[in-house]
Amino acid sequence: MASHPGAMISNFSSVPYVSANLPSDIINDIFARLPVKSLARFMCVSKSMYALLHNQKFIKKHLERAIRIDPNLILRTDFKLFAVDNEGWSKARKLQVPFSLSLDKVEISGSYHGLLCISDQRCNEDIYLFNPSTGVYRKLPPPEFDVPTIESTCFTSLGFGFHRAENDYKVIRSIFLYDKPFENIDSYQCEARIYSLSTDKWKKIGAVPFHISTRAAVCFDDQIFIWKASRGFGRRMSILVVAFDMDKEEFKEVPKPELRDPASCQIEVGVMKEYFSMFHMWRGERVEIWAMKEFGVKESWTKMFVIGPQMMIDPCYIFLRPLCMKKNGEILIEKGEGKLVMYAPEDEIVNEFTAIRRAPRWFSLYTYVGSLVSPFTNGAESA
Repeated sequence: MASHPGAMISNFSSVPYVSANLPSDIINDIFARLPVKSLARFMCVSKSMYALLHNQKFIKKHLERAIRIDPNLILRTDFKLFAVDNEGWSKARKLQVPFSLSLDKVEISGSYHGLLCISDQRCNEDIYLFNPSTGVYRKLPPPEFDVPTIESTCFTSLGFGFHRAENDYKVIRSIFLYDKPFENIDSYQCEARIYSLSTDKWKKIGAVPFHISTRAAVCFDDQIFIWKASRGFGRRMSILVVAFDMDKEEFKEVPKPELRDPASCQIEVGVMKEYFSMFHMWRGERVEIWAMKEFGVKESWTKMFVIGPQMMIDPCYIFLRPLCMKKNGEILIEKGEGKLVMYAPEDEIVNEFTAIRRAPRWFSLYTYVGSLVSPFTNGAESA
């Protein structure tokens, strides 16, 4: 394990000059505007350049700029990942994932600050944090549970995000043991563990008072993990939205907006315009996007957009999943595996998005920012 080259620099303002003609602060600002694939070409130019690109203050400055532009895309098939990281999202390139042979099927359970949380689609036993821009990855130690983690009898869910209060990246894993077929789902045993990147350890956070029904959580406001969940069994089952507060380390139910005919709609959760959002789809009829302006306050729910059937190119769409809002206000929407549309809310125009060359025919889509953030805090790297 090599020591981190950024340790050579204790103060961002004292980064050695890269050029005899320009001050280091100007050099830093110029390089902070470049994409990671451009910066990678300068890694071996000099020791000072190598140190600059591993300096934590420079990495933070670069990340702050990267977050303000449109994200990159990740296309996932069962066994491969493709990155779309050029301007205009016009071309895909196959990613070299060093640990891909360790996974039966690839599952992406979160994306934050340029890091992807990747695991096996079956039981999420092997969990990796991977920066697709730099190729650096870290395998997490396996968490220990009191309930058996047998593939055929358990359901597992992951969440990955950043905890601002502790300046730390966290992974949460919950296990549900299906050992009582045909019984009330609320009676199943369920536990959760949370991992801290700074300590490289898992911590027990006890039982989960809800049945989480999605395999990956949404991380909101650098503090909260959010999932779809359920309570009850059969016709008495109700769909919920639940959250885990990393500050308080507790689960709670999130109130949903008041809807017309809520029983017949499908829901997804996400983040839109920096607000926690819910996407409600009535198949063949409409999609409503709601934003919670003050998290946890039911009265703060606001309907942002409605996408009606007259705006959909294909009225027989199976599902719609809003993925992200571009800086120009357009919304990228997934419409079935491998099908994308771009929706302009102001003009109420929907266009098929078919411009990605070299993309696989079928894929699931995720977003990420190009960053230099490393899944290591002690300077050791794998690549």
